[in-house]
Amino acid sequence: MSPAMRIQRLLTALLVCLLCAGIPRAAAAAEAESFVKAKQAELIGLLRRPKNPATNEKIEDICDQILDYDTIAKEALAEHWNDRSEAQRKEFQSLLKQLVQRAYRKNLSKTVNYDLSYVGEVKTKDGMLVKTVAKDRKNAREEPVSIDFNVHKAGSQLKIRDIVTEGSSLTGNYRSQFRRIIKQKGFDELLKRMKARLEKSQE
Repeated sequence: MSPAMRIQRLLTALLVCLLCAGIPRAAAAAEAESFVKAKQAELIGLLRRPKNPATNEKIEDICDQILDYDTIAKEALAEHWNDRSEAQRKEFQSLLKQLVQRAYRKNLSKTVNYDLSYVGEVKTKDGMLVKTVAKDRKNAREEPVSIDFNVHKAGSQLKIRDIVTEGSSLTGNYRSQFRRIIKQKGFDELLKRMKARLEKSQE
């Protein structure tokens, strides 16, 4: 075989490897976007219905399916996670789950009358960042809002581990607040304030 043919075969093999390497990443991106798109559409549809216990239960079920509460809890508590007992972690996770779900529903309700455009995905160290832009269909002058979903595999299922609105991370905001409260007042005070916030949101 001539040197020219060897080089051609080597280049061909290299090109095939590069193309094949790109397939899993593209598939992961498409899977993440499809996941977010389907669940967001389902939730928006439910939020447009009249409020009733059955609809609220369906919304909560979908939130439980798509939000990775465990990962959000660990990252929100950050360096304080390992210092907590199992009982403390469980109480914290239970309270944070309710706070996250209510914040997610509240923000989603604000964009019920918005058109959500999917504008691409970015590979992260933990999964995919699905990038979207929400635009008010009734008010053309309203500035579009960027809402990005950090999606990863939790076991065999896709889950949302963070939501970034206009560059502001849901998990990051909780982490900053919790770190400050623990430093100033301690962990018990954090739990107390979380409970108070939940009670206030029910009024």
